[in-house]
Amino acid sequence: MNILGERIKKLRKQKKLTQTEVVGERLTKGMLSLIENGKAQPSMESLRFIANQLNVDVDFLIDDGTLTMLRNLYTTIEEDVERRKLIRDPEELQSLTIKIIEKIEPYLSEIQGTNYEQIRLREVYFLMNRTINKAKSLDEYWKFIDQYEEIHAYSQMLRCYFYLCQAAIEQRNYNETLAILKQGEKRIEPYELMMDPMVILDLYYNLTISYSAVDNTRMSDHYLQKALNMAKKKQIFYRMDRFYHLLFIQSIANEDINKCKEYIEKLMLLSEFADDPAISVRYLYSKLHYMNIVEKKYAQIVPEINHYKTKLQDYLFLFKNPIFIGEEMYAEFKLQNYSKALQIGTALTIPDYLHHPIDLAKYYQFFAVRALASYYEKDEVAAKRDIIFAKNGVEDFPETIYKKFIYKAFNEIFI
Repeated sequence: MNILGERIKKLRKQKKLTQTEVVGERLTKGMLSLIENGKAQPSMESLRFIANQLNVDVDFLIDDGTLTMLRNLYTTIEEDVERRKLIRDPEELQSLTIKIIEKIEPYLSEIQGTNYEQIRLREVYFLMNRTINKAKSLDEYWKFIDQYEEIHAYSQMLRCYFYLCQAAIEQRNYNETLAILKQGEKRIEPYELMMDPMVILDLYYNLTISYSAVDNTRMSDHYLQKALNMAKKKQIFYRMDRFYHLLFIQSIANEDINKCKEYIEKLMLLSEFADDPAISVRYLYSKLHYMNIVEKKYAQIVPEINHYKTKLQDYLFLFKNPIFIGEEMYAEFKLQNYSKALQIGTALTIPDYLHHPIDLAKYYQFFAVRALASYYEKDEVAAKRDIIFAKNGVEDFPETIYKKFIYKAFNEIFI
């Protein structure tokens, strides 16, 4: 059936346009005649041109009921994607990922990429497959950026750059991460005023941490200030807890005590204002670190953790972060309870989602703490194993308080 051609012809006649008026200088009259009579299929570029000439959306020309079905599929898939963000169990996560793939797969031949829903369905299909197979090349993913730009979905286009940058940082390729973000920043420059401010804040956040990762403090501060100024101007608080946490960690790492105090206070105020359990727990990460490194209130670490656990009983899953193990172990070590520190630190791990040099250096310092505790408990084999792991981990990282601690511990154990 020549549904597409008949629809174009009918619409053209309704609008009292000749074939010559429709084709303009882009197509030939002969080609349009072939399309209308079902003897030729237009390219997507030509179809968009014809739709524009007829003053209709391209979807109107090609909808034979398939688009409605795909829109319903899109809604279902986005619901699955949102649900997936809340899952912590690896097996459940894997199961849902496979189900998403299986839901999209039967319709791949119908998904032409003519509108946002279809491009997004193909993107999700790609992302879920790459979740299953991390080795999957990203070459194909770049096409989504062009497709989103073509339909003026500029915010989603920039989010594609964020995914590419995340893939690069997972490989600890910090220079490539920065190059991708800078390319994205340049690409969206003409469209910035038409974009979601929160996506622009995401860009500034990613640029801030990426410049920090390559030890470019000047540019990191530049984008940080752009983000803070934008947030104040537009009165939005999106990601502010992450920005202040980043500032706090950088000031700790660089031993700037005055800045540490300033940002821990901002985090506390933000935590109280937002009344969000996730922000409260992120503030607690920072507070425990501040108590250990700056205030040296080692005996208060465990009571502080227990206080927040009582306060946030419905959100205890947020306390599974290994940062709590590290800070509690550090406190017991400083109290010279070496055996207890080792007992706590048995389950110490570096989370898979950590890739920034400063965050990683902080966790490697916890292994250096465990190494020293083992050393003082006369277990030199365990001490040397952990300190070598920590020292090798930070060798290529910028100079920070954490790196200094690790190297000092290495010298104490080996020299």
